Amino acid sequence: MELRIKDLESELSKMKSLQEDSNQAELEKYKQLNLVECEVRKSLEDKLDKTHERLAVISTKLEVKTEQNTSLLRSLSTRPVLEPPCVGNFNNPLVLNGNLTPRANVGFSTSIPCPSNNNMEIFLTEMQRELDRSIARELREVDAQFASDAFRVSS
Repeated sequence: MELRIKDLESELSKMKSLQEDSNQAELEKYKQLNLVECEVRKSLEDKLDKTHERLAVISTKLEVKTEQNTSLLRSLSTRPVLEPPCVGNFNNPLVLNGNLTPRANVGFSTSIPCPSNNNMEIFLTEMQRELDRSIARELREVDAQFASDAFRVSS
């Protein structure tokens, strides 16, 4: 009986030793994974910071463009327009204040349409859409990179 007890104690000691070794190995594995996760997290934070900086620059550019376009639209809409230049008749003495008569038939080509406020609004709308698409694309790329890095860490 005493021999059996010593055998069991010896087996128990071996199992405790194996369990401690296993726990130590698992602890080391988790430490390594934690280090990798910290590195990936830092890398993602840096990428996110850079993306925020680029987004801020793009937003600033958008605000400047929008302000320029808004002021351009205001100046176009507030400026009195008696007759668009592409419609004018330069042979009319009233146009030339009656003092000068042109020697040749002067006029503008009608193949180039006159710009209108509607065309400018369409242009600005398209610019806004393109900027929105660009920002969305940048954010999708950051999300995809984040998901890819997170997947690598979890694997």
